[in-house]
Amino acid sequence: MSDIKKIEQHYSLDERPFLEKVRGFCQLVNERYSPYLTDFLNPREIQIVEDLAHYYNLKFFVSSTLESEEYGRVILAPEYYELDEDDFEIKRLEISYARQFNKLTHPKVLGALINQLGLDRQVFGDIILDDEGRVQFYIASHLASYAIMTITKIGNVSVTLKEVSKDDWISNQEKYSKTFVLLSSMRLDNVLATVLNLSRSNALKLIASGKVKLNYRQVEKSDQAVMISDMISVRGYGRFRLAQQDGFSKSGKAKIVIEGLLRRRKK
Repeated sequence: MSDIKKIEQHYSLDERPFLEKVRGFCQLVNERYSPYLTDFLNPREIQIVEDLAHYYNLKFFVSSTLESEEYGRVILAPEYYELDEDDFEIKRLEISYARQFNKLTHPKVLGALINQLGLDRQVFGDIILDDEGRVQFYIASHLASYAIMTITKIGNVSVTLKEVSKDDWISNQEKYSKTFVLLSSMRLDNVLATVLNLSRSNALKLIASGKVKLNYRQVEKSDQAVMISDMISVRGYGRFRLAQQDGFSKSGKAKIVIEGLLRRRKK
C-alpha cells in the first residue's frame, strides 16, 4: 500500500474530495516553491491540511490562533518562508446598526452575507457578537470593499459596514442556550429528533438529504453514535453541542446537557 493510501484510510469517504484538493495545494507549493493561501476552513478541514502539510514536509500556519476562533485561513509554505500576518489577507468588519431597538443574530448575519453578496461560506471567517450587541466578522481582504458597498440591510434592520482596527476588536460573548434532554439512545437520529423537537421521520430526512454535520463532517448514517462533547450542525436549524451527561433518569434515559445556537421550529 502506498503512503498516500495509508493516509486516506484515516479519513471518511466524504472527506476524500477535500483531501485530494489539499494534496493539490501541497504539490503546487512544492512545484512553484511559493506559499499557498487557503479559503476559510472549519476546524476539521484545518486538521486535514495540517496532516498533509506534515506529510509533504511543508510549513503550516493558521490565522485562527485564539481558542474562541473557529474558522481560519491556512498558509502552506516551503522551508524558506517566514510568516507575515498580512499574508493571511483577512479584514475584520463591524456591522453598525441601532442596537437599542434591534438585535442581530449569528444566523441572520451569515444568511445576509451569503445571500446578498452571492458568495460561498468559505470567504467568511467567524462572526463575533458581544453582550452589548456589537457584531464583527472576518472576510477575505479582496471582498471587504464589496461587502461594505453592498450590505445595507440585514432582515428589516438598516446597517452600515466598516473596517475596524485590531485595537477595536471585540471578543465573542455570544450566549449559547443551555437545555436538558432525556435520551433513550445516543443514535444521531434520536438525538436530532429529541433536541430539535422533530418526528423521527423528519430527523431521518435531514440526515439523508445531507443537511447534518457531526463535528464538521457530513453524516448520512442515521445510526451514527454521538458522544459527549460532539458538535452537531443542521442546515436551517443551527447547531448544538452535547456538553455533559448528568447521570440517568429513573426510566434509564441519559440526562444530557445541550448547549446550542438554535432556531426553534414547531413540528
